[in-house]
Amino acid sequence: MEDLSRNLAKVVKEYILPKPSKRDSSWSILFLGDRGHIISIKRPKMVVITLAIILVIAIVSFSWLLIVFKSTREDNKNLSNALDISRQEVMSLRDEKDLLMVRLVVAEAKIKNRDADILPDSNSFVETADSKAIDKTASLPDKNQVGEKTDLAGPEKLQRTDIEDFSILFEPDTAALNVQFKIINTSQNDQPVLGHAFVILKQNEDDQSSWLTFPPVSLVSGKPAKFKKGQYFSILRFKIIKFKTQNEADPKRFKTATVFVFATTGELLLEKSFHIEIKETVSDLTPNT
Repeated sequence: MEDLSRNLAKVVKEYILPKPSKRDSSWSILFLGDRGHIISIKRPKMVVITLAIILVIAIVSFSWLLIVFKSTREDNKNLSNALDISRQEVMSLRDEKDLLMVRLVVAEAKIKNRDADILPDSNSFVETADSKAIDKTASLPDKNQVGEKTDLAGPEKLQRTDIEDFSILFEPDTAALNVQFKIINTSQNDQPVLGHAFVILKQNEDDQSSWLTFPPVSLVSGKPAKFKKGQYFSILRFKIIKFKTQNEADPKRFKTATVFVFATTGELLLEKSFHIEIKETVSDLTPNT
């Protein structure tokens, strides 16, 4: 008889079990609707990676646009300040031109009057048979007349000014602080006044480091050290003076303001202080025409 168990063992050894095939491990996202409708999204990793890339691109684009916006806004502020300075220079040049024209007219009138006074008078000459002698006594001025002319010349050359309509406006949307006032010529005989103007806003009288000066200039004993850095003006009657600064965080800390007016020679013509109340507005100051 054959040994069945031995044959069975031999057969089992010769038989090789098939290896199970590896299945691809993949994920799917299933969305189940209220009515049993199923939506399947295969490869959710790719979807997540794509969304992450889109999010990164959006953040980078937003950051770049924000930087460009801030840069453009700063450029616009600088251009606005430059435009205000150019307008002030144009107004100063226009006033200086008008003043020079007035001076030219006055000089021509004086020359005509002087030529008329030089013409000889029949009573100022004494004719003789041989020659003509000039009466020198007729050309000599009287001492009293000289004294009167000297006394009148002093007040005519004295330059005087005054300040009116002083106001300060704050623009919260742009953090701009606008200072405006009217400088008036109070000189006698309508003498023109030329000079430079400053404004100092003060929180208190002691701490000069907290003061705000228009235009910026160093101070000595509470007064501008270099008068030529002030805003130039030339007036026959009056003129509107404007100053402006940006990025003023707390303008209401200022309690008083002092206006300094210097002549072109450096002489202090006026020092006038005001108690101020800063008002808020959203519109720019417009000059009076």
